[in-house]
Amino acid sequence: MERKELLVCCVVGLLGLVSAATGFAAEATRIKGSQVQFVNATQCEYPRTAALGLGFTAAVSLMVAHIIINVSTGCICCKRIPQPSNSNWTIALICFVVSWFSFVIAFLLLLTGSALNDQHGVESMYFGSYYCYVVKPGVFAGGSMSSSSTYNSNSRGPLQEQFIQRKSSRENLDRFIPNRSAMDMGYAQSMLTDSRKGKENPAVSSPSREAYQRKLAEALNMNRTRILAFKNKPPAPVDLYPKDFFSSQTQDKPAKPRRHIPQTSERTLDAPDLVDDYYLNLLDWGSANVLAIALANTVYLWDASTGSTSELETFDDETGPVTSVSWAPDGRHIAIGLNNSEVQLWDSTATKQLRTLRGCHSSRVGSLAWNNNILTTGGMDGCIVNNDVRVRSHIVETYRGHEQEVCGLKWSASGQQLASGGNDNLLHIWDRSVASSQSSTQWLHRLEDHTAAVKALAWCPFQSNLLASGGGGGDRCIKFWNTHTGACLNSVDTGSQVCSLLWNKNERELLSSHGFTQNQLTLWKYPSMVKMAELTGHTSRVLYMAQSPDGCTVASAAGDETLRFWNVFGVPEVAKPAPKASEPFAHLNRIR
Repeated sequence: MERKELLVCCVVGLLGLVSAATGFAAEATRIKGSQVQFVNATQCEYPRTAALGLGFTAAVSLMVAHIIINVSTGCICCKRIPQPSNSNWTIALICFVVSWFSFVIAFLLLLTGSALNDQHGVESMYFGSYYCYVVKPGVFAGGSMSSSSTYNSNSRGPLQEQFIQRKSSRENLDRFIPNRSAMDMGYAQSMLTDSRKGKENPAVSSPSREAYQRKLAEALNMNRTRILAFKNKPPAPVDLYPKDFFSSQTQDKPAKPRRHIPQTSERTLDAPDLVDDYYLNLLDWGSANVLAIALANTVYLWDASTGSTSELETFDDETGPVTSVSWAPDGRHIAIGLNNSEVQLWDSTATKQLRTLRGCHSSRVGSLAWNNNILTTGGMDGCIVNNDVRVRSHIVETYRGHEQEVCGLKWSASGQQLASGGNDNLLHIWDRSVASSQSSTQWLHRLEDHTAAVKALAWCPFQSNLLASGGGGGDRCIKFWNTHTGACLNSVDTGSQVCSLLWNKNERELLSSHGFTQNQLTLWKYPSMVKMAELTGHTSRVLYMAQSPDGCTVASAAGDETLRFWNVFGVPEVAKPAPKASEPFAHLNRIR
């Protein structure tokens, strides 16, 4: 757009805004009927308002703007302008005429409203009665809206149409740039000059002459119709990867069949005198495929390979009942926590007591956890003690952080972090690398999100820093923790007391056991936490769970004095060796 047209548009636009703004302002400040007062029976008193000046300003601005527009574009009645071939001229002409009509209407409304709004002391006779005249609502607003339509109509005048057409005609040029290196300039010149000569001096053609010219053109490679070459033919792509490499990578894997989960237990054993105490840990399955369960004062061993049952030891009433059992990693030695604060180590193969650990606690030992040769014990006194079973002075570290009984202990697979849950609704994460035998070790994280006792603990087998914890009857939640940062990753309300948790060693699944009201085992899909199955059969809360060494079978013990075995995790798949893929760059030369 040229500078002149830009200046005209700016001035007209400014005047249009002034006209519209002052017109609406006059509408807002006009004299209302409620503002007129009767001085006497034949005299009206009008207040002084700014509507007169605002309306007059709007009318003058509109008139000046319209004059500028007509002077700039020219009067179509007085000046003959050649009509273009398209229909845009007709549209512009219609807009031009409409702009004049809207201008006249707007100017008259604004000027009349200004004049009538300034009547003072004038009365009017209306059917025999005196009537004080005021400007009707909408007069100034109508004038402002008409002035706006005047500028919109003038936005497409005949002169502007010509200007747009001239501009577009300059811009619609061919913007393709020929590739001169790919052009045959001699052939192009020959074609252009020959065609001109043929038009100026048409020669008599004969069939023999035409045949001769065709043969000559074929011999000289002149049978081409395109003179200019705009681009070269793209080069063929280079295959950096062998085709069989991508085909092997993009093959769809066969859909994995859905695993069948039996809804009933495959075996049920009686467990008379099983103590119905949420804070104890009376069931464990060792690496030698032997299950240990404490019934009152007696520890029984059940060999899963043969199905035989044997009695390990029965303790007297002063020592018992048994409050916790835990197999050592070798599957041969077992630790037994007692009600009198002692912990005994037994050789299950020889049925022989090896030693007794004393001085760790002042009351019953309800939780045990092994970390190689370190046996960690948690008592009702709130203390957690690491015992090295190889030395005489077995106490090596003491953790103090719980105010009530410690009912859950679990070491991570790496043996560096210990999770402890207590009846004080607290969950602690302890780091062994900062442990000290001289003083009570400070916890790494103190997690207070649970609102009931925390007994159920399970470290994730496929993510070392992921811990699952379950709360008691007042909490009913399973929470997942990042033990490096202490952040709670997710929390799921299960609707009932969470007594125990077990991870599937072969799939991303979590099994939980519950109390009232259904006393069920629930299998969850991680991380979506969608219920995959609910296993029912127990008639009392399922307090304890243990997993077989192969990770397929789960044993559950409940307050109904039964021990049930569930094939919930299925048979693990045999790992197949991955096929050796061909190297993707084997066909290229190696740079050493």
